[in-house]
This record gives sequence, structure tokens and C-alpha cells, in this order.
Amino acid sequence: MTVTETDADPTAGGGLPWHLRGNWAPVPDELTTADLEVRGKLPAGLDGMYVRAGMNPRSGRSDHWFFGNGMLHGVEIHDGAARYRNRFVQTPYLEHDMNVLDALADLTYSPANTNIVGHAGRMLALEEAHVPWQVDRNLDTLGPVDFDGRLTTPMTAHPKICPETGEMLFFGYQMMGEPWLTNHRVDAAGRLVQSEVIDIPTPVMMHDFNITRTRTVFMDLPITFALEQGGFAWEPGNGARLGVMPRDGADADIRWFEIDPCYVFHPVNAHDDGDRVVLHVARFDRAMDAGMMGGRDRELPCLWRWTIDPASGSVTEEQLDDRHADFCRVDDRLVGLPASYGYLLELRDNPTTQEFGREVYRYDLRTGACEVHDLGPTSHGGEPIFVPRSPDAAEDDGWVVLIAHDEADDRSRFVVIDGADFTGAPVAEVLLPRRVPYGAHGNWFPGT
Repeated sequence: MTVTETDADPTAGGGLPWHLRGNWAPVPDELTTADLEVRGKLPAGLDGMYVRAGMNPRSGRSDHWFFGNGMLHGVEIHDGAARYRNRFVQTPYLEHDMNVLDALADLTYSPANTNIVGHAGRMLALEEAHVPWQVDRNLDTLGPVDFDGRLTTPMTAHPKICPETGEMLFFGYQMMGEPWLTNHRVDAAGRLVQSEVIDIPTPVMMHDFNITRTRTVFMDLPITFALEQGGFAWEPGNGARLGVMPRDGADADIRWFEIDPCYVFHPVNAHDDGDRVVLHVARFDRAMDAGMMGGRDRELPCLWRWTIDPASGSVTEEQLDDRHADFCRVDDRLVGLPASYGYLLELRDNPTTQEFGREVYRYDLRTGACEVHDLGPTSHGGEPIFVPRSPDAAEDDGWVVLIAHDEADDRSRFVVIDGADFTGAPVAEVLLPRRVPYGAHGNWFPGT
């Protein structure tokens, strides 16, 4: 049985929905704090800034977790010392206290609340229904980016940056009018050099996608736009399929492969295996089957492997583990290439709230074996990010970093786990000067 918040009590525990309670609740102000307390010792080679985006409604209220104003939280590490700063992304959505439907009227009205990536000297704050917003190293807002007027669709919050070519590949889906899907390619210098309309039959919520060394793989899955249900709805009768296209290709080059109806917010990675394509994903059996505003579905994802075989025209679908996990990452140096390890965060089923778990997983993507880092009995984690010790370090030679929150003292901390001792205690924990609400995605920006 799938239990939603409407089956339990969406306002249990304080008269607020789950995304405004506890450590999901927003924080009101912006801080800049240096000389933070460190438990353990920050590694000498860890130099740069971790930045994570999240949904933080300035008014204290929002109809859905996805709709909060974008806030960036940055932890800067240099010479064994740590500083923290947080900033709202200063877009019209924040300035005019907009609601999500009004924000769809203009591609610049972004909450900018889902991810932040670096490419071609820019730091881009992202949300999937609008164009990105650029910020600087101080997390101050610079303005919207439409690539000199070439970008005329939204941009996904999950672009892929090729470690070999330096290209940034992304797509944009639209809800209110065709084209429903457009694919884009930005060169290593930051110029938008290709945009191709992709023909799909219905407007779908395509949160993420996949690349390999040679191909792009789209996921046309059955969450469709449905205004009467608050935004999106689960429509398994529409079927599910994967579209494989050369990375510089067009709609005429796509070949579609049917799979069982399911949903994927986040893949782990994909790579070429001869003519085949291998994908690892966090797969839900279903999602939003009560509608977007009908409460959070209690279905949770597990790690699966999909192998697309163009010769047979089929996809082999394998569940690799029954642990519930998402917020998937690999070493960024191996995006689209064969990777040994994938990092995921445990998700927990709670009848009245959505919970990030206490466990961080490192999967061997070849065998499915799983190592577990336990953050502690009262802790809840965030998206784990791998930071290599050096540009040419081995795939497990570096650190896994994330922000965790401890309910025992209501404090947040920046956790540094040694890749050589993943299951052991962290080598360092930076105690942050404020509670950092649970958020979405982020990245590591090396020191300059």
C-alpha cells in the first residue's frame, strides 16, 4: 500500500505541512561566519568551497517543498580553517514573493532553488522551469543567463558536464506549450552551440537525464503535467521509455526503448559498453500517484541497473539492492564514463514527514556491493559529493562531503569522510553557525 500524507495527517506536529516543520523549516536571514569550530582535522588537500542549494520560503510558507525561494549555503575550506555563508538568490521570484504559476509567465522568474553547478567560469543556480541565474564566489546574485539570447526554453537543474570535452549538455522541458522537450549543448567556452527540439507526445516532468561518452539518454516517464492536480500526475497508462541519441544528434536520430512504468528523479551514471548503454538509477515503482499536491508518496526508490541493447531492441532491468536511497552521485571526473562507485543517501519512510536517512551508501556499480557510512542515531544527511585528492587521484582517493543535521542538538555540520576509510568515523566535522534546512543538490568548487 502507498501511504500519503492525506492518509496520515499532513499537519501533524505543529499545524504545518512536513516541508515547513523541523529541519525542513526555512531560516530567515543571511550569515557570514569565519573561524568555525572543527572536530577532528580538515585534510590539507581539501581546498575550495562546497555550495548546496535548497528551498527556503522567505515568508515562512509555501504550498509545496519545490516552491520555496532559492537559498545557497556555502562552506569554504582553506588552510585547515572553515567559513560559512548563506544567501538568497535574488531573482524576481524572491523580490515579488511570487507563486509558482505566476512565475511560469517569464523564463527569468526562477526560484533558483534546486542545484548549483560550475561551468566555463560561471556558477549557475538552477531550477528546471526557468533559465539559470549566475552567482559569484560570495554567493551574491549577478543575473539571469540565457547564453546571449540563444536559450529560449527552461534549463534542467541537472546538466551534465563531460569530463573529456568540457561540454555542458542539458535539456529543457515545458509544461504550458510546445515544444515539450528541447535538447541543448554548450561548448567548453560556455557558448550554446546546439539546440534541438525532441518530439515527445505529452508534457512530462523530466527531472534528469543521462549522457555517455557518445550518447544522450532521455527518460520519457509517466509523470505528466496536470494543472487540475496541482501540477503533475502519475499516468502509468502512458508507458515509459528511454530515448538514445548521439550526443550531437537530433530528433531524427533518436531510438526509443520501452521499459516498465516507473519514475526516476536521479540517475547515478551511465556509460557505453560497446554498442550497449548501461545506466544505474534510483528507481521508484510509482510517484505522485495522489497528484503533486495530494501528499508525498510513501513509495521510495532503490538502486537499479538498466542495460539498453540496440541489437535486440530491448532493455534488461535489474534491481541491485532493496535499500531505499536517492540523491545519487559519482566522481565528477567519470560522468558518462565507466565508474566503479556510486554514492547515494538513505531515504526513510515516515508516515508524517519525508526523511533523509542516517546512512550514506557507496555502491560498487560492477557488483552491487554496498558499503555503509553511518552518520549517527540522531543524524540525517544530505547529498554526498566526492572530492578527489588531486586531479589524477584514484577514484576512491579523496573525500566524501555533505551537510548533516543532528536532531539531538538541532545543529548542522559539514561532514568530511575519507574515501580510503568510508565506513569509519569522519576525519573532520565543521560545526555550522546555524541550522541548515534539508535541501536539494550542490557541488564542490575547487579553490582559486
